[in-house]
Amino acid sequence: MEAVAVDHVEVRRTAVLAHTGPVGAPNGWMVLHGIHQRAADFIAPWTRIEGQAGRRVLAPEGLSRTILDFEKDTAGACWTTIPDRPIDLPDAYAWLDACAERLDREAGDGARVLLGFSQGSIIAARWAVARERLWDAVVIWGGGIPRDVDPRLLASRSKDGAIHLAIGERDSFATAERRDAMRAALQAAGVTVRLRTFAGGHRLDDATIAALATELET
Repeated sequence: MEAVAVDHVEVRRTAVLAHTGPVGAPNGWMVLHGIHQRAADFIAPWTRIEGQAGRRVLAPEGLSRTILDFEKDTAGACWTTIPDRPIDLPDAYAWLDACAERLDREAGDGARVLLGFSQGSIIAARWAVARERLWDAVVIWGGGIPRDVDPRLLASRSKDGAIHLAIGERDSFATAERRDAMRAALQAAGVTVRLRTFAGGHRLDDATIAALATELET
């Protein structure tokens, strides 16, 4: 029996980008959703908090999608899978590079914030260290930093030299034990940690996003 050969073939893709806030706003955010989420839903908190006229927010959507409910025909997106990581990451990085360039064209000279939620925090951390781009803050929300990412290098991608963590007090994924262990490991590596918690689970929180905006934006 002849062996099966598998090739990786580059093709042109059409990606999904959700955005809110006026073009020309001084501050710019890139926000990366978690697994099985869609960008248009994920970006919703930024449409509700104050100061919308002062920020341009881009929410790129992961390039891979899956059906979540066949009867309702709902789908979710993701950034990468473990078996296909070698081909997923270059595609994701190229997509995020294009979004960062668009953010620079559409936002002014104010703050730049990179926020990743859940699986989005993993791709945010990997992409941030793979590039030399400097952010005002890198926010890891309800997720973690992958083992192949040097936390000191990640902290160096933020102007304040810190890693910002946001975690719900009842998060079933980023539990209190995992949160404390991650903070201790980061501090042991000499990294400054800025932790925000809120009364909630594995989700975004409007009040916490608003507090981050107040702290980080110019």
